[in-house]
Amino acid sequence: MAIALDKTDHFEDLLTCTICLEVFTGPKYLPCLHTFCKTCINTYILSTVGKEKTKTTFKCPICRQNVLMGESTGNPETWAEKLPGNHFVASLMDRQAIRRSEKICDSCKANNKSKKALSWCIVCEEAFCESCEQCHKTFKMSAKHPLLSLKDIASNRETTIASSLIYCVEHSGEVIKAYCVDHSKPLCTLCATLSHRKCEDVITIEKAASGIKKSPKTMELSSELKETSKQLSDLIKNRKNHLTDFEKEAEAILIKVSIIKDNISKHLNKIETQIKGEIIKSKKEEVLKLSEESSDIENLKNKIDNWIALFDTCLQHGSEQQCLLEIDKINENKVKFGDACIKGISEIKNISMLLKANDIAENFEKRVEVIGVVELVKTHPSCPKLSFGKTVDFHTGKIKVIKVIELTGYSVFVSGLFMKNEFIFTHSHLYKVLKYNHNGSCLAELTLPKKPCDIAQMTDTMAAVSTEGYTLFIVDIQKMTHCRKIDNTYPVHGFCHVNGEFILAYNSTLTWINASTGVKNEQVTTNGDTYFVYGNNRHDYICADGTSVVSRMLNNRKAFIYTKDKPSSSRGIDIDYDGNVYLCEYSTGHIHQLTTDGKLVKIILADSIGIKQPWGIRFKKDSNQFFVTCYQTGKVVVCEIV
Repeated sequence: MAIALDKTDHFEDLLTCTICLEVFTGPKYLPCLHTFCKTCINTYILSTVGKEKTKTTFKCPICRQNVLMGESTGNPETWAEKLPGNHFVASLMDRQAIRRSEKICDSCKANNKSKKALSWCIVCEEAFCESCEQCHKTFKMSAKHPLLSLKDIASNRETTIASSLIYCVEHSGEVIKAYCVDHSKPLCTLCATLSHRKCEDVITIEKAASGIKKSPKTMELSSELKETSKQLSDLIKNRKNHLTDFEKEAEAILIKVSIIKDNISKHLNKIETQIKGEIIKSKKEEVLKLSEESSDIENLKNKIDNWIALFDTCLQHGSEQQCLLEIDKINENKVKFGDACIKGISEIKNISMLLKANDIAENFEKRVEVIGVVELVKTHPSCPKLSFGKTVDFHTGKIKVIKVIELTGYSVFVSGLFMKNEFIFTHSHLYKVLKYNHNGSCLAELTLPKKPCDIAQMTDTMAAVSTEGYTLFIVDIQKMTHCRKIDNTYPVHGFCHVNGEFILAYNSTLTWINASTGVKNEQVTTNGDTYFVYGNNRHDYICADGTSVVSRMLNNRKAFIYTKDKPSSSRGIDIDYDGNVYLCEYSTGHIHQLTTDGKLVKIILADSIGIKQPWGIRFKKDSNQFFVTCYQTGKVVVCEIV
C-alpha cells in the first residue's frame, strides 16, 4: 500500500494512488495510463475477477476500460506483477524524497559511516559525498555517469529527473537504449536484437527524444488533448445546463398547472374528474397491454419449461422411440417458437405519460371544457457524439492520396488492417499475410496453407484470417506466427470480430460463431451478395442484402435500407469515426458514402484515387485516414479525407 506524504508539490496528484489515497509504492500503470500501487491494483484485480468470473480481463477502477491480460498470463494473482511499472512516477517520487530530507552518502552508509551526500548518480541511483563522488569518477565503469547536485535538485534548479533510466516493459531489468521509428517503439538491447533487427530505422533513444518537448508532434498532441478536454468540459457543461433547464421546465409546468387550476376553480371538480378518467382509462389500457406482454413472455417460458420437463422425463423413463418422437416434436416447433420470441421481444416498448396543456385552459374566461391532453410518448434514447482530436468534415469529398503500395496480382482478394503504425494485408494469390511499415516497406511475411480472403483484428497484437473454404487462422501480428486455427464448419469470405464472436459472411448467409471454439451461436439468411460484413456488436451490423441493396440491422430490425440505382457487386464495408458508411463496388468502380442512417452523401469514383475495381476499404481508428484495395491490380492506395 502507499505511504503518506506531505502535500507540498504542484504535481502531488500524480504521485497519489486513487485507491488508497496515499503516495505510490511500486507504481504500476494500465493501458489507459491510470497508475496504482502494485498492492492496491492486485487487491482490486482479485476482487473484480472473483465477482465477474473473468479469466482474461479486468476493468480499470477509474475509467472502466477493459484491460486484456490474455490467456497465457497465468492466474490473476500474477497480473499485477506483469503490469508495466511507471518509471516516470517512480522518478518523481525519488526526486521528492531527495528534496524533502537530508541525504546520507550511500557508499559511506555501506561501511557503517554517516556522511552528508552532495550528489546523485542517475545511473547507479545512489547518493555520494564529496570523497565518494571523486572515487566514483575514477572508475572506468562509472566515470561517465551523469551526476546531479542534490542542492540543485532540492531547489528545483536541476530539471533532469533524478532517476532518468527507463526500463523495458517486455524484458525486466533491461534499460531502454534505442528507438524503432518504423514501429514507434522504445527498445532495450534484447528488443533490438530479437524483434527489430530487420527494421530499417532504429536510432538511439537520445536521438529520438532530442527536442521532443518542443517538437510539432508534441505540440500537436498537447493541443489535441487540451481540445478534447475542452470538448468534454463543454459537453459536461451542456448536460448540466440541460439538467437545470429540465428541472426549471418541470417546475414551470407545476406552477402553470397550479395557475390554471386556480383560474378554473369553479369547474375544478368536473375537469379534475374528466382528466382523472382519461388518465385512468389510458393507464388501464396500457397496463393491460403491458400485462399481456408479460403474460406472453411467461407463456413462452412455460412452453420451454414444459418441453424441458417432458424431454427430461422422456430421457429418464421413456423408450428410445419415444425420445425420438419427442425430439422431432420439439424440433418441429422450435422455429415457430423462435419467431414468436423475436416478434414478442421486438414489440416491447417503454411507455411514458405526459401532460400537454392546451391554450384554452390558460384563459378560463372563455369557458374551458378540458385542462389538456395526456399523451403517451414512445421514444428511443440517443446520445451525442464526441470527436477526438481534429474535426474533419467527411462530406467534403476532398480526398488526398498519401501512399500507394503495389501488391501485384490480378483478380486478387486483398484485405487489410491498420494496426498501430503498420499495415497488415492478406494476399490471396501469394497465400500470405504481409506486414508493411508506415513508409510502405515490407517488414515481414507469413505463408498460409490456404488462400486468405479477409482479416479482422482481435487484440493489439492478434488478428484472425479467413481462408477459402472454412478455416480461420489466428495470427500473432507482432511476431508474424500462427497461433492456432479454427476448423469452422460454416462457409466464410468476409467477416468481423465483435465481443468474442466472429460474424461470418458468405453469399446469402450470416453466421455467428464463438471466436474461441467455432461453435455456432446464430445464423440468418440474406437476399444474397453478402460477401463482407461490418459489425458494431452482435445486434448491430451492415451487409449487402441483395445485388442492389445494403441493410443495417439493429436489434433484429432494419435500421436502414439503402437501394442502389441498378444491381452491382457490393464488397468492402467500413465506417469512419463520424459514423458515415462506405461501400465498395468493384464492378462499377464506385465507392458509396452514406450517412449513419443510410442516406447517400456522394459516390466517390475509385479512378480518382487510382483504383480500377475497389475491393476492400478500411479506416484507421479515430482517424480520417483509410486505404482502398484494388481487385484488378492488387495495389493498395492509402488516403485521407481533408
